Amino acid sequence: MLCVSRVFYLIVLNLSNINVKLYTMKNKKGKIIICAAAAAVNLALFLVKLYIAMVSNSISIYVDSLNSLADSLVLILSFAGFYICLAKPDEKYPFGFGKTEELINVLLSTVILVTGFAFAYTSLQRFMYPVPVWYSVKYAVALLIGAAVKLGLFFVFKASSKKYNSQVFSNLTLDSILDFLISVCIVVSFTLTQRVGYAVDSVMGMAAAAVIIINGIKSVLLAIKTIIGRRDDRLCGECESIIKSFDGIEIYSLECHIYGETKIFNADLSFKSDDYSVNNELLNSLCFKIKEQLDAELYINTTGGKI
Repeated sequence: MLCVSRVFYLIVLNLSNINVKLYTMKNKKGKIIICAAAAAVNLALFLVKLYIAMVSNSISIYVDSLNSLADSLVLILSFAGFYICLAKPDEKYPFGFGKTEELINVLLSTVILVTGFAFAYTSLQRFMYPVPVWYSVKYAVALLIGAAVKLGLFFVFKASSKKYNSQVFSNLTLDSILDFLISVCIVVSFTLTQRVGYAVDSVMGMAAAAVIIINGIKSVLLAIKTIIGRRDDRLCGECESIIKSFDGIEIYSLECHIYGETKIFNADLSFKSDDYSVNNELLNSLCFKIKEQLDAELYINTTGGKI
């Protein structure tokens, strides 16, 4: 009976591993497609906004166009990182190249922060040495369409963040909604320049830069904490709860390691029973449940009991 149970467990676990690998590969390809499409959209927005900025002589629109260019570069970096993650694990990298995603986060956050400071400098310079801005209704409409596109990207990234559980898409979600709000404010300031004066244009450019800088600082801090190995309390807590739900197993320590989509747990456990068959069945059930619920691998060090 024990042999039959063991064989059944191995068959189910192997099928589960195959399904997980196929699902993971599909997820990685999905990330690449989304990044490539979003990069193309942002590049198109950059060209349109840059043209409007040059024709209207608006610094805030110029800032917004460079922001779209920065977003394109970030998405290209994300595309490259996700493509690297497609590489199969080898002897030097047994858990794959999932850490590349964390490196992308650092680069993404740094680009956002540097871009914000560059915008602030340009807007301040234009405030100190103002030049006239030429308003046009058709350009204002084009900018509103661009803002709507940014809102659409926000929903795409938000859905992708939930589907893939990716910090990169979480950062892109926040960046997109901020870009949308900035774009709307810039359209308002662009419209007001014909009544209030061109100073409002440079002030709005500095306000947009301030929002980008604040967002960049937050993103950099979070990315640094992740890449230096910050513990994921939620994930570790879920794993610990699953282990504690098994009678006959006591947990002494638990380590959590995340390599992109690959999650590894290393646990020090002890068993109340000295029966090999009982402990073996408990371990099989525990490993299967963690794989099923958390899509993670569990490595176990045992003390006490026979196993």
